[in-house]
Amino acid sequence: MHDPLTAPKPLPFSLPATMVLLLLVAAPSSLLAGGFMIPHQTATALGLGNAMTAGVNDSSAVHYNPAALGEIKRNGSDIKVNSIMVTGIYGGVYNSVANSGRRAVNKHDDNYLATLFANYHVPGTDFTLGIGSYTPFGLATTYDREFTRFAAERTELKTIYVTPAISWHPSERFAVGGGLSFVHASGLFTRALCLAGGGACAFPAAQGRLRLTDTANAFTYNLGLLVKPLENVKLGLTYRARADIRFDTADVKLGGALAPFGNLRAKVRPIPIPPVISAGLHWQINPSWGAEFVYEYARWSEFDSLSATFSPPVPLPGFSLPEDWKNTSTLRLGSSYKLNQNWELRGGLAVEETPIPNSTLNPAIPGADLLTLNAGVGYKWGNLGIDLGYMAVFYKRRRITNNELEGLPATGFAFPGAPGKDTYETFNNFVSMSLSYKF
Repeated sequence: MHDPLTAPKPLPFSLPATMVLLLLVAAPSSLLAGGFMIPHQTATALGLGNAMTAGVNDSSAVHYNPAALGEIKRNGSDIKVNSIMVTGIYGGVYNSVANSGRRAVNKHDDNYLATLFANYHVPGTDFTLGIGSYTPFGLATTYDREFTRFAAERTELKTIYVTPAISWHPSERFAVGGGLSFVHASGLFTRALCLAGGGACAFPAAQGRLRLTDTANAFTYNLGLLVKPLENVKLGLTYRARADIRFDTADVKLGGALAPFGNLRAKVRPIPIPPVISAGLHWQINPSWGAEFVYEYARWSEFDSLSATFSPPVPLPGFSLPEDWKNTSTLRLGSSYKLNQNWELRGGLAVEETPIPNSTLNPAIPGADLLTLNAGVGYKWGNLGIDLGYMAVFYKRRRITNNELEGLPATGFAFPGAPGKDTYETFNNFVSMSLSYKF
């Protein structure tokens, strides 16, 4: 993209020391998703197409809907229990860009992340506490220095959220909840710059290189509402607030024709993590079969440009790259069926818009409208649960003509090396396993 990118708080309840260790090691890698959102945080969610706003009944409610933390109950009963869940996720991200017979492939195709969620029901009260360590946003793309060099070479944004949450459930029909998230982010952005007009950039003497890195911390929050108008129907509504990633003291290393100027500092315009609203309807069709429909709206339009100011401002005062992303809607549908007391099958699908317009699409985030097909299975043995999930993500092929591969937005000079249409192709798949324990 033109993206330059690239001690948890004490637990509010008593759990084994191993949980603290897990919270520390659950710092994830980064994955490419719609925009740079990563909706799947557990194997159950992955199997249900991430349709988890109203029907979530495990400790990942910290993220999906904190009001539902009071829905975590002992198997086959209405007794509220405490639980812990650890998840590992593998993401295979395969994308390429082609133009005039040349093709560049993203080399950052294997990605891994881990998440941790836990909850504690306060005895004798209507309150349930939760905590989570997870990654709802991130990206990673890496290309050889081929014709993508003036648009993107390596781009990474890694985030980790640590969120304590609380829910109040005064009745079986109504609950509210919220969480406060500490966000740690790191970013890396590497690309070449065309420093002369015409065909002069074909020569190394007219090519500069830029590598920008930084870390930042931020805070944000999420709110949730859960209503049960009928015994077998749940309505859920969540709001995840915006967070601004402020890379204010980024290290800038220069290379190529810019190397004699040494290294710089950069102040990057805040990169917005967009606010997201989700509304879900969960219908328990019968004791074995349930289904949920979710509508999700993300305000990606708040990401209108990527800008940085260098200090000292020599040889370049900075850069400003238009993004002009648009707001998006996503539809999710998930369903689960209990074969017996131990086994549960899951399936789902989702249709998602891309926030990236044709005018600013580039290899750093090669997004497109997408369709996901999801499947999963869960097994419960006493208080122990094991869940597996799989998701295949089919992106629409995009053929566009803009000036991104030529690098024109960065310096005003274009490298005339990519005439005609650029073709972007992307396919992702994800595999996840969760282990949970209720006590």
